[in-house]
Amino acid sequence: MRWIFHIGAGKTGTSSLQFTLRDSRPALAAAGVWYLGLMLEHAPVRHFEWQVFGGTELFHRLPQAEGERQLRVVVDDTVQRAQAAGIHTLVWSSESFFDRYDKAIPPLQALAARGHTVDIVAYVRRHDAWVRSAYVQWGIKHKTAPGPVLPFKEWVARRRPFFAPTLRDYERAFPGHLHVRNLDQAGDAVGDFLAWAGLDHLSLPHVRDNVTPDNAEVLLRAVFNTGIREPALPMLFQRVIGRHASFDQTPDEYLAALLPDAADLRQVREDCQSDRESINAWLSASGQQALAADELAMRPSHVSTDRLVMALAQLSVFQTRRLEALERRLAAMEEAAARPAPLVGD
Repeated sequence: MRWIFHIGAGKTGTSSLQFTLRDSRPALAAAGVWYLGLMLEHAPVRHFEWQVFGGTELFHRLPQAEGERQLRVVVDDTVQRAQAAGIHTLVWSSESFFDRYDKAIPPLQALAARGHTVDIVAYVRRHDAWVRSAYVQWGIKHKTAPGPVLPFKEWVARRRPFFAPTLRDYERAFPGHLHVRNLDQAGDAVGDFLAWAGLDHLSLPHVRDNVTPDNAEVLLRAVFNTGIREPALPMLFQRVIGRHASFDQTPDEYLAALLPDAADLRQVREDCQSDRESINAWLSASGQQALAADELAMRPSHVSTDRLVMALAQLSVFQTRRLEALERRLAAMEEAAARPAPLVGD
């Protein structure tokens, strides 16, 4: 049995790899491979409440001995059932164990001691590129610190990107079985992982997820999360704003996609040729010029950013006034509701 433990690091294509493996579970199983998920939620056994997508902190909060015990139970049962099902490779991918591995290493070492192969694979990238991406993810999108969004200089001062200590500990625990991959060289973590694991022949469809957002979205997320004092998960912004906004087009691109281009108008001229010829006959009989059939000059689709910002500023002020009036009315209603009811006869 081969157990592949993909430990990240985060911001190295981990989400894309995980979603690719998750969506390809039937094809993988047919090839003798089980993908077990982030928290072993796809394992053939479900023994503990942390075995769900999002159960990371439930597991990491367990005491050391209990966490080891529970994980050993899931690992051992999974291997036993995999062998019975003719599965030869198990893949576990969870970047949360990159630097919180104390409960994960002993159960996997016990697996290796029984003769199974345990391969640890980690992706790294140049530190400056990694920390720039990490800041957008955990400094802005998923604000992990209380208070307003910190500028990069303050945020990075609290968390320098050091990967070697973690990799050194994994190498000591699994000598000869730590595989460090360079994302800058690979370019695509999904394709590189599948090739390294010997799964590229399956031609699995790649899923891209959690890509760096457009600057317009980053700006709105920063402004939104700065107004929230506590840490904020990315889905809060998505629920309030993101589902109503699209960041994949500029105003120019949006308008250009609506308006006709030269090919559209050329097609209209061709479709209306017979009608134009009939009209031109009447025009000629009246001494009028024929309708032109040459290329029509295109109108620009450019949107003035200054005018758009001015219009949005006016709307923002208008809506702010309306909200302030509604807040006053609500406060008055709450105050009236809090007054004691008058006694009968008063």
